[in-house]
Amino acid sequence: MHEVYKETSIADIHRILNYCHHHNVTRGGLFEVFTTPGTDVHMVIVNSGGNDQPLEQFRPLGAFYLNYTQPGAITIEVDDPHFDGMPERKYHVAAIRQVIDLLLEHARPGTTISFNDLPSIPKS
Repeated sequence: MHEVYKETSIADIHRILNYCHHHNVTRGGLFEVFTTPGTDVHMVIVNSGGNDQPLEQFRPLGAFYLNYTQPGAITIEVDDPHFDGMPERKYHVAAIRQVIDLLLEHARPGTTISFNDLPSIPKS
């Protein structure tokens, strides 16, 4: 089920989208961007792996969605509270939230965000 994690301006949504497009896996980044044809709705997959790893070693960490529920919304998929999902899933959701926060704060043309130096997220 989708949860609105942050609401922001359309300009911020496009800034994040442009950053993810310019830092995609084929260019050595962590992102894959998929757009719903004919709409301004986007899914961004965040991969784990470093810039020095081959493309085949990248693994999806999770995804977030831009404008999925409403314009300016950044949503993530969270577990249904009545569903007993994998314990690692909570860690992945926390990591995606951390990536979104960094993108909102730092994603600008000409910048490169180092996701390798993020503080660890407790696996509770």
